[in-house]
Amino acid sequence: MKRALILAAATLALAGSPAIAGGSGSGSTAPSNSGPSYDPVEDYQKGVDHLKAGEYSKAERAFKRVAKVAKKDANTQYMLGLSHFGQEELKPAARAFTKAIKYDAKLYQAYGKLGQVHLQAGDSDKADSVLSKLQTASTECAEVCPEATDIANAISEIEVIQNSSETIETSSLNSIVQSASLQTGDVMYTEAIRLINVGEYDRAIAALRSAGEILGPHPDVLTYLGFAHRKKGETTEALSFYQTALNIAPDHLSANEYLGEFYVELGDLNRANAQLEKLNDLCPFGCAQTEELTKWIAGAET
Repeated sequence: MKRALILAAATLALAGSPAIAGGSGSGSTAPSNSGPSYDPVEDYQKGVDHLKAGEYSKAERAFKRVAKVAKKDANTQYMLGLSHFGQEELKPAARAFTKAIKYDAKLYQAYGKLGQVHLQAGDSDKADSVLSKLQTASTECAEVCPEATDIANAISEIEVIQNSSETIETSSLNSIVQSASLQTGDVMYTEAIRLINVGEYDRAIAALRSAGEILGPHPDVLTYLGFAHRKKGETTEALSFYQTALNIAPDHLSANEYLGEFYVELGDLNRANAQLEKLNDLCPFGCAQTEELTKWIAGAET
């Protein structure tokens, strides 16, 4: 990929990740460079820059290109929704925010904006429905879950408009977009890997979600989202993230390995061996990923 995450070797401790993170990483302190000729991460960054500059139609075009490749990436749909909202295109904005929530039910920023869109469109019932879902999430969170701040902010976004006669600023972006920088995204990603290595998967997912909002659909971010959900036993979410990563970068070594491990855990050794064959093709002289997946399959067979 043209966009490489800045990773700290001391923080990631990749040499130990086969035992800690359920498989090996790339064996280096940077993401794999394997990827398609079209780089959705680069286009995503262009879209963010256009959003910050108030160039909403240009941002819309950039995020639509990204969405064609990263079809189920919640952050891309969220950004697309902001692009439409900035142009006061309420129906397309609502569709994009709804898709963002569908692909990531805990992307609470999208709930806040969806509620605002409904209020702007004069549909208070739909806004109330969104607010009710957020209030339920807040009760379940009890102010201690990793998304507590996002939930509270989303509720506030809707309630402020409900209790005010002021016009909604459709061009306003959430704070993470306004202050987005690649360095901030890298820091979030690095912290997420640290959390994965100590088994704090909920917090890791929250950090990866924030990193993805800034960095875009980077296959490394998506791969580790898949891994963290897998460790929580959330197989549907895990598979979705693995597949999205591989749609963007079919030759991504860690995504292919982790998907193979996922199939081993499901008892589907045929698919696990298919992933191993693919890794052997990608690594004709051997690599850490083939060695690790071979061990998983051998362990399952014995």
